[in-house]
Amino acid sequence: MFGFRVRIFFRKIQLATHDPMKNTALLQVAGALLLSLCLSPATLMAADAAKVDFVVGEVVAIQADGTRRQLARGAGVGVAETVDTGSGRAQLRFTDGAMVSLQPQTQFRVDAYEFKGGADDSEKGFFSLLKGAMRTITGAIGKGNRKAYRLDTAVATIGIRGTEYAVAYGRSITVTTNSGLVEVCNNAGCLLVEAGQSAYVPDANTAPAFTKGSALDPLKLPTGPSMPEFTAGDSPGKIAPPPQRLPSNWEAAAQPRQSHARS
Repeated sequence: MFGFRVRIFFRKIQLATHDPMKNTALLQVAGALLLSLCLSPATLMAADAAKVDFVVGEVVAIQADGTRRQLARGAGVGVAETVDTGSGRAQLRFTDGAMVSLQPQTQFRVDAYEFKGGADDSEKGFFSLLKGAMRTITGAIGKGNRKAYRLDTAVATIGIRGTEYAVAYGRSITVTTNSGLVEVCNNAGCLLVEAGQSAYVPDANTAPAFTKGSALDPLKLPTGPSMPEFTAGDSPGKIAPPPQRLPSNWEAAAQPRQSHARS
């Protein structure tokens, strides 16, 4: 039906004038207008959620259909894409100013993202940490409306109140807040984790509890003047290059070695 109407539309343009030059110009304009109408809103609004700020090793983006592409500095990462660091490491900068540092052996997915520079209810950033470890400095999304930001794992969901935090996730998760406040929730309840505190969640049905462990303890790297740290602020430092390989027991090391008592 739509194609039939398009043919009638073009026929009316041709009958409107007998001047070949005018006909050509009108048809070009009409074609451009119809093309814009045929494009879906998603196509017109499609844009990268983040750019790769720094990458070491073979880091790939996996699309929803399984298509893989290698990421380099400056490459875009869009909605529904999963960043897989393999033995590498990467840092992403989102359009709202958020920074995400992905450790080796990590899979991080952008589930939904929308940021237009405003502070209305349409702004959102929903993510999933499928495995591995990450550190993030949150951006504009979530500052006005906490429900606009969420990081999901199979064990718990993390919400923020303007913060910098780290997460290590294997079969369980450890969350460490560096600044601001994080809310860790699952089927058994919620726990507010303030700056300097860490929480441990063994599974989806056990309530989060405080721990003296740190989310990135098993992934700490040697420090030195040539290896700047990922820091809070408007202009975070670059992440350090990764080690050649992770310890074979890094997932087990992510679990706290002490009782779940508040530090």
